[in-house]
Amino acid sequence: MAGMQSIREGLTGNLTKIIVVAIIITFVGSIGWAGFFSQGNANSIAKIGSKQITSADLSFEVASQQFLLNQRFPNQQIEDEVLMEISIESLIRKFGILNFVQNNNLSLTDNFVFKELAKDEQFQENGKFSKQNFDAYARSSGFIPQDYLNRIKQDLIIEFWKQALVNSSFLSEEDIQQSYNLAEQERDISFIRLPIGSFSEEVEISDSKLLDFYNDNIDQYVMEKKSRVNYIFLSTEDFKSTVNITESEVEDEYQNYVEDFDDTERKSVSHIMLNIDSNRTKQEAINLLEVVKRRIADGENFNDLVMEISDDEGTKDSGGSLGVTDGTLLPSEFEQALSDMTEGDVTGPIELDSSVHLIKLIKKETPKPRSLESMQGPIKENLIIEAAAIGYGSILDRASDLVFSMGTMEDIAKELNYESIDSGLFSIGEVKDELDSSSILEIIFDANMDNNLIELVETSDETAILFERTEFNDAQVIDFISIEEEVLKDYISMINEKRAENYVNDLLVDLNGGQSLEAFTSSSDFKLETYKGLKRDSSLLTTEAILDIFNLPRSKMGDVYGSSVTGNGDYLIYRLDSVSTKQEQMDEETRTAFYDYLNDQRAIAEYSELQFTVQENSNVTRAN
Repeated sequence: MAGMQSIREGLTGNLTKIIVVAIIITFVGSIGWAGFFSQGNANSIAKIGSKQITSADLSFEVASQQFLLNQRFPNQQIEDEVLMEISIESLIRKFGILNFVQNNNLSLTDNFVFKELAKDEQFQENGKFSKQNFDAYARSSGFIPQDYLNRIKQDLIIEFWKQALVNSSFLSEEDIQQSYNLAEQERDISFIRLPIGSFSEEVEISDSKLLDFYNDNIDQYVMEKKSRVNYIFLSTEDFKSTVNITESEVEDEYQNYVEDFDDTERKSVSHIMLNIDSNRTKQEAINLLEVVKRRIADGENFNDLVMEISDDEGTKDSGGSLGVTDGTLLPSEFEQALSDMTEGDVTGPIELDSSVHLIKLIKKETPKPRSLESMQGPIKENLIIEAAAIGYGSILDRASDLVFSMGTMEDIAKELNYESIDSGLFSIGEVKDELDSSSILEIIFDANMDNNLIELVETSDETAILFERTEFNDAQVIDFISIEEEVLKDYISMINEKRAENYVNDLLVDLNGGQSLEAFTSSSDFKLETYKGLKRDSSLLTTEAILDIFNLPRSKMGDVYGSSVTGNGDYLIYRLDSVSTKQEQMDEETRTAFYDYLNDQRAIAEYSELQFTVQENSNVTRAN
C-alpha cells in the first residue's frame, strides 16, 4: 500500500479542505453533546489491536451519528439503543482501520493537520493559521485542544486512506465496453396481467375472526400523535425592510475597505512535478527535469509538457496551475525562487522532500481597490444585513428575557409587537416548514411535557421560534367498533392477496413444469401480451419487475418465467423470449461519464470490502 506521504500528494488541496470542513461541520452539529467528551481518563469500552475505544469516543460518536441521522431523516426519532449500536459498530470499523494504518507506519503530523486547518477562515489570523484561535475554538466546543486535534487527525487519516483506494481503482477498456453493452441490453418478454380484483369472492367472516385480525394487526389501527402550538416566528428578514442606510455610511465603509485592502503582489504559478519513489530516485527526477527545461528553452509548449511529464494528475488539465500566491501560500522553496523571476520565466529543478519541480511564473499582478461606484451596492447590502442582524439579536435577547418574566404568549406577543400564529392540530407528517426542526418537534411531540410551557428555539443563525404547546393528543389505538368497516375491507384484501399469491405460485410451478403461457391463456380469460425491446431504464414496469426480468438467465430464453406485483396490486407473470445486445462503440463523452460511474461504484465496493476485511481480521475486545 502507498505510504501516507504519497497518499497526501495524490490529493488536491481542495479535496483536503472539503474533508476538513466536513469534519468541522459534524463537530459543530454535535456541540450539544460535547461538554463531557474530553475527559482525559475516560473508561475504556473496547480495544482493537493497540487502539482503545473510550466512553468519550463513544459519546462523541453518538453525537456525530445523531447529527448525521437528523440531516438525513429530520422528522425521525431514533431510539437510544439503536443509536448506541450504530455508534459502537461505526467506532469498531473506524478504529480497526486506524489500527491497520498504524501497523503500516502511516501517520499524520500535527503540523500537517494545522496546515490543512489553516484553509478554514475561523482558524486564521491575518491570513495565517492561529494556534490560539484553534485552541479557543476547541475549548468553546467543550474539547481539550489536543483531543480535538486527534479527532480531526483520525478522520483525515481514514479519508486519505479511502481516497487512496478510490484513486487506485482501475478499469480496462474491455471492462467498460462490456459493462456498457450490458447496460444497453434489450429484452423481449411475453406476459399476462392478473388483476387483483379477479380473485375477489364472497367471504363469510365471523365477528371473532375479524376481531382476531384486528388484534393481530393492531399497529395498523393507531391514531398518530397530534399537537397544536401557538408560536411567533422571528427572523432577520423582519428587520431588513426597516433599515435605512445613508450615503455617508456607505462612504465610511468604503474608506475602511480601502484602508484594509491587501495590495500585496499576487503571482500566478504553474509547475511540472516528478515524484520521488521506489521507481525513481531524486537524481533521476532532477536529470529528467533538466532535459524538460532545455526542451522549454528550445520552444516547446509548457502546457504540452505538463500533460506529457507531470505526475500531478490534479493539475494536468489546467496546465499545471498552482493558483495564485501572495508570497505565503506555496512551499518556501517555491516562494524564494519566485521572488527573482519575471513573467514567463521557468526555473528549477526545485527539490522538496518527496518530489522535484519546475515552476513557471505565469503572471504578476498588484491588486487595486474597486471603485466606490462598483462597491456601493454590495456595501449597502452588507450594512443592511449587519443592521438587521443587530436588530434580530436584540429582539432575540428580549424574547429570551420575556419567556421567564411574562406568563402568556399573548403578553409576550404584545410586548414584542408581533402577531402569534395558531398552528391548529397537526401530526408530525403535517408540520409547517417554520416548525420543521428536530429540536422543536422533539418538544412538541413529547408526551411527558406539560402544555403551555413557553420555549424559545433558534432554528438557524437567522431564525428562531418562540412557541407554546396548547394541545396534545398522544398516539392511541382506534377502537374496533369505530373502524369495523375498515378492518373488514383490510381482511378481505388480505384474503384476496393470499388467493392471488397461491394462484401465481401454482401457475409458475405449471409453467416451469412444461405448460406454456399460450396454452394457459387459451383456456382462461387472461390476455397474452408482449413487450419488445425492454430496457433497464423503462418506466412502464416497476423497478422490481425490471430487475427480476434482467436477472432471468438468457441461457433459458423461451422457457424461464418470473412474476412481480404492480403498484395497484395486480400480478404480472412473464417469460423471457429473447435478448439482444448491441455492440455499439461509445463516443468519448459517454465513455468518460460511464467510466467515472463504474469507477466510483467499483471503488466504493472495494473500499467496503477492505473495510470489512480489516474489521474481520482485527482483534476486538469489548469491556463488560
